[in-house]
Amino acid sequence: MTTACLQGRRSRRRPLQAKAGANRDTVSSWFQGKVQEVKDRPKFDASLSQSGSVALKDALLPARGQEPWRYTDLDALLYAESAGSTISSSKEEIEEIASSMLEDHVEGAHRLVFMDGQLCPTLSNLSLSSQDLLVGGSGEMQTTFAAHRERILDLLEPIPELDMFVSSTKDSMGCSALAALNQASFVDCACVCSPAKDQPSDSCERVELFFITTGGGTECCCPRVLIDAGANTKLHVVESHLSLTPSDTSLSNGLCRVLVANGAEVKHELLQQKAERARFVESIFTEVGENADYTFRAVQTGSKAARLNTAVALLGEKSCCGLSATMIAYQEQQLDIHSIIHHQVPSCKSSQQQKNVVADSGECIFKGSIFVDKKAQQTESSQICRTLLLSKKAKVKAMPTLQIRADDVSCSHGAAVTELSQDELFYMSSRGLDVGTAKGLLLVAYPQDLIADLESIVPKAYKRIQDKLAAVAEHI
Repeated sequence: MTTACLQGRRSRRRPLQAKAGANRDTVSSWFQGKVQEVKDRPKFDASLSQSGSVALKDALLPARGQEPWRYTDLDALLYAESAGSTISSSKEEIEEIASSMLEDHVEGAHRLVFMDGQLCPTLSNLSLSSQDLLVGGSGEMQTTFAAHRERILDLLEPIPELDMFVSSTKDSMGCSALAALNQASFVDCACVCSPAKDQPSDSCERVELFFITTGGGTECCCPRVLIDAGANTKLHVVESHLSLTPSDTSLSNGLCRVLVANGAEVKHELLQQKAERARFVESIFTEVGENADYTFRAVQTGSKAARLNTAVALLGEKSCCGLSATMIAYQEQQLDIHSIIHHQVPSCKSSQQQKNVVADSGECIFKGSIFVDKKAQQTESSQICRTLLLSKKAKVKAMPTLQIRADDVSCSHGAAVTELSQDELFYMSSRGLDVGTAKGLLLVAYPQDLIADLESIVPKAYKRIQDKLAAVAEHI
């Protein structure tokens, strides 16, 4: 793999062309159609939108025959037509419903709420923005962010797998076309920018990002996030994706770039809890500097089909990253996560933990790749994927992989698949619990080592996770 964080401007882009296929024209028309859907909507930046449209010509369009998309149901995720439900509620009623879904206010926390990709100022908390932390959307680009506008646009310009994180088609995550579509279509951006400090900071700024789709707007919503943590700063970003109504069938195509400068610490949470018929895809690309730390946790319980791509490049010595994810698939859900951790320099550490709960006809897909370059000596890395299968129809595809070119490393990876322990069920039954209650307790306990502290961080989201596990327990 030849992942590089920035390959230069458009003139240096290496075009990726898909193999000829009977449905290529159909897929190309689908992408262009999504661009046309929002052509009349005001864009975050006209030049970025134009570059995204041009980039679609160079991007590899997703197809089942490609390695990154081999197991993903692209028809369910992308190409299926949305039901296009109509929202008859007034703006005030919609905001009232959305407000009830948000977490209770945390003192000192910054909050941005986006409805169908557009910042909703009445539900957001922008009053805390200062020179120490800039938080906002397109409106703030003209005011608070004016002095930082050029840097923000420069950071938003590169498109993953076309301009940065370029790799072979076999090792890529296949998200270049979706990233270009986001670039061409996004109307607002959640900007979280923390200017560098001379000395390490003891305080950690909390930022809450909520992306809510109403199901009554455009069929394809394009959330965009930029997290720019300057040297010696600390950020805790909680990113939540929700549906306003259970009938939401829209597609959410998100793109996020995270920069963690030297000595900075970023804790990033992503909670995908959309309606059961919604569709979700997001690509997150992170660059970590010297002595910096990036921690990412994802929980996916919603959507009929969902795909999360996350790539981390460890660029500075003694940098660290930790990835963890929990996916709960039920009925006919397909939840998918592809990850890449790239060790490019010596003395870095990474760890990854994945837990899946799969019931009924659900399916979980995990492909985690760790690349260790030849010069990345003294690397420490671990990766484990564990899955709990609860029915004969439930499926999991676990693909942990290591590619090591250095010779002084400590690396491990593995995967395990199991079912509920009959011995544990017997023990709990012998203590007076009926089988249904025993199964429920074991199921709820299974992912707690990865999600337990969410109860204090995001209580409402944690309850939705528990409710999903309880619903699964009732049908096993």
